Amino acid sequence: EIIIIDPESEYETLCRSVGGEYITFGFNSKSKINPFDLSQIREEGENELNQKILSLHSLFKIIMGDMTSSEEAILDRALMLTYQMKGITQDPLTQSKEPPLMEDLYKALLGMEDSLSRSLADRIEKFVKGSFSGVFDQPSNIDIKNPFTVFSLRELESTLRPIAMFIVLDFIWTKIRKELKKRILVVDEAWFMMRTPDSANFLTSIAKRARKYYLGVTTITQDVGDFLRSPYGLPIITNSSLQLLLKQSPASIDLVQKTFQLTDEEKYLLLESGVGEGIFFAGLKHVALKVIASYTEDQIIT
Repeated sequence: EIIIIDPESEYETLCRSVGGEYITFGFNSKSKINPFDLSQIREEGENELNQKILSLHSLFKIIMGDMTSSEEAILDRALMLTYQMKGITQDPLTQSKEPPLMEDLYKALLGMEDSLSRSLADRIEKFVKGSFSGVFDQPSNIDIKNPFTVFSLRELESTLRPIAMFIVLDFIWTKIRKELKKRILVVDEAWFMMRTPDSANFLTSIAKRARKYYLGVTTITQDVGDFLRSPYGLPIITNSSLQLLLKQSPASIDLVQKTFQLTDEEKYLLLESGVGEGIFFAGLKHVALKVIASYTEDQIIT
């Protein structure tokens, strides 16, 4: 089972060619994911509601930006209250009830009637009844059933893509933990996730825990420097069993050379590579590589 996060709609033709399911997100899209959904997975030593609230803290830091410790405490109280209003508590038996929506959190914050909670409500208002409403504030209506599923984020403006990538990844991760089977997850334009510490940390934790759930993770980025400069990006690279470096920019080549322990000859190869040329790593071994597409592959790609 292959799942792809596709920020630039580059996998649509491939998806159609193999009979996959192509799910688009945007203001006019019918596909919705509610970030407040609970997985109803019961793992020993873990409380599902607590795990979800931790995940929502990370999501709202991406949405709202930096928060003070007071604001984080208010958000935590509001999130607990939001679930309680739907009858959902720490008791696993209550966690199959209908989950809240972002509007319920907005109402909970307004109901606290103090300036800080009002300020937090103002920062998510546009997602509930403003210019960004209709994307992340509706009940979920999709399921991953096709063996080749692509989530396209092209219709979302660039400011919303890191938020959407986090929500889609959280949705996929829940599905992966719920039903164990061999899967590959491809995260294209993964540098979007490196923009904020919370989303970068989430992607890194998935990469580290993937094997436990029979999941292989592939991350693709235009600029490997974004990964190398992030404290969360380097573990993803070092945990990868296979790596492929294509042509690199002079600005990041020294950092790439140091990280991948390249010889000077390999460094210059990456600076002067043509299309499809690069260095392929498998464990400690690496070799120069040229990718040559078959006629059918070329038709699908172009």
